[in-house]
Amino acid sequence: MNTTKLNRALIILFMLSIFTSLCIAGNNQQCNWVAVDQNKFAEILTMINSRVEENYDRIKTWRGKVNMTFKNVCTGEDVKRLYEEMLVDKPLPNEIIDNVELKKEFAADVNKGLLYEKTYPDAQEYIIDVQTNKNLKLNELVYIGGGSKILTPSYQISCMELKNRDGIVVGHKAIKRKRPAGKLMCQSNLPPVFDPRDTMRIFGDIKEETFAPLGGTFARYLNFFDKNPSVDSYPTITVEECVLGNIKKYRITLITLEEDSDGATVHLFDKLVCSSEVGFNVVSYSYAVASGKILREKTFEYDFFDGVYLPVQKNEVNFDYQTGNLKTQRSVTFFNEKVNEPISEDVFTYKNLGLENGDEFIDKITGKEYKYEDANIVFVKNLPSMTEPNNP
Repeated sequence: MNTTKLNRALIILFMLSIFTSLCIAGNNQQCNWVAVDQNKFAEILTMINSRVEENYDRIKTWRGKVNMTFKNVCTGEDVKRLYEEMLVDKPLPNEIIDNVELKKEFAADVNKGLLYEKTYPDAQEYIIDVQTNKNLKLNELVYIGGGSKILTPSYQISCMELKNRDGIVVGHKAIKRKRPAGKLMCQSNLPPVFDPRDTMRIFGDIKEETFAPLGGTFARYLNFFDKNPSVDSYPTITVEECVLGNIKKYRITLITLEEDSDGATVHLFDKLVCSSEVGFNVVSYSYAVASGKILREKTFEYDFFDGVYLPVQKNEVNFDYQTGNLKTQRSVTFFNEKVNEPISEDVFTYKNLGLENGDEFIDKITGKEYKYEDANIVFVKNLPSMTEPNNP
């Protein structure tokens, strides 16, 4: 079964183990996990959810920088589908590893719904033929660095560097597009803009009522647990506790039913570890099948900034359902973080895109072309009538 074909059934939820087990805690002390009485589940999960959401809601502004690395392993038809036009070397190998390294600067104003992202021009991409270990040559049009984006509740502006055949930057081009109302970024046909809060989220909310890290998941599980303490002999929820001096940790396992590509029901398990050392935020997460084979694993490190726990490191790995082989590996490292400090409104305007005199500014909302001159945009001409997927 390919995990991309799984359709998550959020109304049925489960859990993996009720037994005491041992693990190595972050401070190298052995953590003895002890099963918690199910009568205390609601109290504990409600407390954790409240602490996590309270911390998340304290974030009003957030700015800083991140180093990001991505490693994707592709084989067979996926290589052809994704890399046919990207790679100069032919024939395409059967298996490749795509490595990307980049640095971003970001800013977020939560109350105003504003995001800013700048990708530094020194981003690197290396695609390796697994069999020969050869570094494959990219098409000269493939370019991943040197751009900025701004997202507001009503529009997005994307700005990219323009390079000549020698790789020298000869200008910039900014495009302003309408942001469709009531749609997530992934549904809007717009290029994604980095939101640092995404690194804190464990579960999404299918009703789009909250984007907090736990997405209302604990409440849904508890509601189901009242009438269905177990399904197919698996407990719906399991909670374990570990006490290390002044630090208390909870390990929570929730079961989920999904269907594979053949329509067969599969039992999958979300397992979270939350620690009082970081305000009961999630410090590790895994997603596994009943046999224990892990499909996804995440780890988080936090620091305390002016009354708010913010991530300083997030690592994630994903594995193939059938083979158990690595599919993707990602890491995000934060630095120069500042929270709840005033951010100038100019940060979220075209003036912060890196435009220089003479650069193009295309407004696809009004259908006009401008050029950038001395921190202003000057009208050039009306554009031909056009229709975009997100801008009819």
